[in-house]
Amino acid sequence: MKKLLLIVSFTLLCTLSLSAQKSKMTDSVWSYICALQIKHPEIVIRQAILESGWFKSSFLMSRNNLFGFRKVKYLQFKNWKESVEYYKKWQDKNYTNPKEDYYKFLVRIKYATTAYPAHLKKISWSKSCDR
Repeated sequence: MKKLLLIVSFTLLCTLSLSAQKSKMTDSVWSYICALQIKHPEIVIRQAILESGWFKSSFLMSRNNLFGFRKVKYLQFKNWKESVEYYKKWQDKNYTNPKEDYYKFLVRIKYATTAYPAHLKKISWSKSCDR
């Protein structure tokens, strides 16, 4: 019984610790997206969450590539902030019509499939940038 209690306690502690780390990373990425004044930040943070699996994908996180950017291969960045900076430059270059629906833009530019916006919209996000 003591072993079971110890295992349950350890599992709960690990889960809480991972949850706190996930929250801290999410908050850090969100703050940086806002600081860079990326357009449609509420959609962009959802993209980072979806692409990186809540910042847990070992494949993308080992490359500091929060958005799954690739040319022939997946891009690799020195740190996650470089990935967000790359997104900002990419967005500034490609999103030239501020009246265009951003979800439709992502599909049109072939960043996303037609099903992608629905997946993004399922991710709950209630924060907004203070601008």
